[in-house]
Amino acid sequence: MFELNTLMWIVFFAGYTLIALAESIHINKAATALAMGGILMFMAATRPGANFAEEITHMGSETMGVVGFLLCAMTIVEILVNFQFFDWVRYRLVRLGLGNRGQFFAIAICTFFFSSALDNLTTTIVMLRISAMFFRGRDLFLTACAIVSAANSGGAWSPIGDVTTFMLWAAKKFSAEQLMSTTFFPSLVSFAVVVGLLGHKIRHDDDDQVQDLVTQMHWSQWVIILLCLASFTGPFFAVQIGLPAYTGLMMGLGIVWIAQELLRKFQDRESSLMGKKIEALIEKIDIPSLQFFIGILAAVTALHMVGSLHTMTHLLYGEGDHRTIVGHTILGIASAIFDNVPLTAIAIQSFGGTDPNLWALLAFTVGTGGSILVVGSAAGVVAIGIVDKLREEHGKDFVPALSFGAYAYAASIPNLLGFFAGVAAWWLMHR
Repeated sequence: MFELNTLMWIVFFAGYTLIALAESIHINKAATALAMGGILMFMAATRPGANFAEEITHMGSETMGVVGFLLCAMTIVEILVNFQFFDWVRYRLVRLGLGNRGQFFAIAICTFFFSSALDNLTTTIVMLRISAMFFRGRDLFLTACAIVSAANSGGAWSPIGDVTTFMLWAAKKFSAEQLMSTTFFPSLVSFAVVVGLLGHKIRHDDDDQVQDLVTQMHWSQWVIILLCLASFTGPFFAVQIGLPAYTGLMMGLGIVWIAQELLRKFQDRESSLMGKKIEALIEKIDIPSLQFFIGILAAVTALHMVGSLHTMTHLLYGEGDHRTIVGHTILGIASAIFDNVPLTAIAIQSFGGTDPNLWALLAFTVGTGGSILVVGSAAGVVAIGIVDKLREEHGKDFVPALSFGAYAYAASIPNLLGFFAGVAAWWLMHR
């Protein structure tokens, strides 16, 4: 048995190393995660006396909850993009007549709140694209750093703002109300510290690009936009009556889809946006990210099946709430290096605590800890890609590259200070 556990950990760390080096070795992390998860599942199935059927059923249910939710959420956000909701947000920001520094704070605040409803990954993509219409050079680079941090902080206080908070919520570690009341203030403190430290470096100049502003939208666009925004309340109502959270979002997406199909039949002449089918928008969804989560959940479940997680968790947490707080903080810092999805999955599988406030602390630490390094969160990784694409489109002088070293120099210390400020805020609330 010892040999099996050791071999499985070797496979896990080898796979995780390949995931961490995905950008350098040019092997998609989703491919590595799927292979790693499958190999570990096969290895776990060889355990003598393993109750494989029960474990795999549980994993399938958990995976369906996470992937189903993300699939619906990503589709709704693509609909919002297509119907120019974020272009309208840009227009409203321009009308405020703010300089670069004012717009920096406005965009950071929008990111913080949007990510709590739309998820931090999608919000990062959208807000970076909006920021490129306002900033250039060093200011755009600093704004990108702030967006990564704001998206992660905003996602940490909402059950649908981050994959990890959704995983904990779906596992019934806390209610939506408990999470929001417990982590909103620590997340706000962390956000304020980071954005405040980065914001004072922004110039007072105005680099706005005002061409192609969307100043008006057809009433049919607003119908679809409001239905999309209302869909994000569905998970809360679903959980209240005992249904999985994804069923609420699934219902909302279905209603949006039907409404768009009906309006498309009658409004083609008045609003050209109605001509595009939802099926075409679904093709834009980042399916490899969903496959990555499936592989990671499978790998962690396999380690749990053979009991490999219990010893590690005992060493990390020990006994008592103070050890739990320290353990959650360590996991949060570790999420700057390791993806927070497997860290959260490990904690769910092996940590036996029942206090929702402590689980909410974990949601905060693994959510915001990933901002310490640019590769520590999905928001940071996608930000690297967006900035690289902007450099290809507009030239290398448009914005400095969002490299590991450049981000660490500009944003790691502010994010580390914000992280500990948030933990201190949580401790003051619950001491």
